[in-house]
Amino acid sequence: MPPKTARAVSMLSILAAVFLAASGCAPRTAPQAPAPPPAQAFESVRQALEQGRFDQAAKDFAAAAADPGRADARYYLGLALEKDAAQKARQAYEEALRADPALEDAMESLGLLLSNQGDTAQAKSWLVKAGSKGGISPEALVRLGDIYLTEGNCQEALAVYQKAAGPQVGYAPAARRLEALRGLCGGRAGAGKAGYRWNAGGAGDGTGSPAGGTGAIPAPAAPKPGPKTIDLNDI
Repeated sequence: MPPKTARAVSMLSILAAVFLAASGCAPRTAPQAPAPPPAQAFESVRQALEQGRFDQAAKDFAAAAADPGRADARYYLGLALEKDAAQKARQAYEEALRADPALEDAMESLGLLLSNQGDTAQAKSWLVKAGSKGGISPEALVRLGDIYLTEGNCQEALAVYQKAAGPQVGYAPAARRLEALRGLCGGRAGAGKAGYRWNAGGAGDGTGSPAGGTGAIPAPAAPKPGPKTIDLNDI
């Protein structure tokens, strides 16, 4: 092809490309999907909270709380922040114990946190272990005593309350519980699980259920007076 013809073809190609771009034929990016309606977006954030994704939920609720009319967003923001902090605190305590399995302060703090979350079985395990390593705080002793009472174990509860209410400590909440328990447990404090029920915010009645047996249907028992109940808020 002669040089002049080649230059002409090249110019025509350039002009064609410019024309196509100007006429809107150039490739375009796909349009973004519209944002979900506010109510739908808010519900998805609530689901994140329920699924345990507290950090993400806190960020999203913080954005929603910028709307002055969304008082519920501020409430859920506080809830997400509280749960996120507790989750991260638990992870930190567990990491501390992996690094130093004998660190009693981490055992106690983890036990108190688990108790606040309603996991009394693990809470008791860590608080007892912390106490076996050394002295634990009066607050931890009282919490451990409360757990024993949810199990109906007056003996163990009295022992830890007496330790927390002793002259060297004098922890008032322990003294109040100890005074209330004297009437409840009486002389049966050494009988272990006496079958009493302790009202500790719905943590359970501590009565348990019978195990084993032959499978025969027992005869109906005669009605008995209900167990005495003490509310921790009253002492």
